[in-house]
Amino acid sequence: MKHLFAIDIGGTFTKFALVTSHADIVLKEEVPTPVSVEEFSVHVDQVLGRWQRDHHIEGIAISSPGSVTDAGFVLGHSAVNFIHVVNLRALFHERYGLPVTMENDANCAALAEQWSGAGAGCDTFACIVCGTGIGGGIVINGRLHKGANLHGGEFGYSLMEGYETWSERGSSFALTKRLKDEPPHGAAWTGSRVFEEAEKGHAAAEKSLNQFFHTMAVGIFNLQYMLDPEKILVGGGITRQPSFLQRLQTELDRVMTAKPIAKVKPTVEVCTHLDQAQLIGAAYVWRKTYGKEDVHV
Repeated sequence: MKHLFAIDIGGTFTKFALVTSHADIVLKEEVPTPVSVEEFSVHVDQVLGRWQRDHHIEGIAISSPGSVTDAGFVLGHSAVNFIHVVNLRALFHERYGLPVTMENDANCAALAEQWSGAGAGCDTFACIVCGTGIGGGIVINGRLHKGANLHGGEFGYSLMEGYETWSERGSSFALTKRLKDEPPHGAAWTGSRVFEEAEKGHAAAEKSLNQFFHTMAVGIFNLQYMLDPEKILVGGGITRQPSFLQRLQTELDRVMTAKPIAKVKPTVEVCTHLDQAQLIGAAYVWRKTYGKEDVHV
């Protein structure tokens, strides 16, 4: 069986996977995201080299932060500096002799859900990716909407209270950053620890969660009335928390109650592929780009 070598470059971790034409991940590894292209290339060399010994790999599919051009240049701003100073698509094509694609990570997540997830069968939906920042993807009439400046779906730039953006106020990183001076974890807070401590009655953890979910609910409300999608999907590792969707729905109910003129309540679902969506979506982009129509639902 032929596979794609998929790479998801995240603000904290970078994931590698082998993805089949059925959207199945058969191998997966992750490393802390490197700080330089040289260090990044070493990891790619090691993982790709090992997997190529036992599998037929026909191409490389990259999911990346930032505004990614068709040629592989990354515009705008992200938490990963080196992707803005080197064209990874061109570099890896020359280095490995394989066809390479590169697409924005949140767009990849949306396409994965359209391919074989919660967005399958929807003509119009929005996909929010919550991680180090807030990303997003928009599918309108079955097609990915990138926008005139490749900023379609960049929900993280949305202004919330004051001049804080959605990313600054309502990302997973923002959730833990507010607690960096709080015991018992200090600088070692994680999303799962915030949920655990809040359930034990930790006041500061609960306060940060309340702000997180309020920001998410306001953002979803605004998206519903700007785009009028059939669904709004939410992805990212934090959605694995058992209480995530219930808490989000509760806060969304509060927002709807505060604005009774709004009669259309957003239909919100957690992404099927959770934190693997970017890997699967990157593989989908590759297959569409290179005319490999052997993609199965």
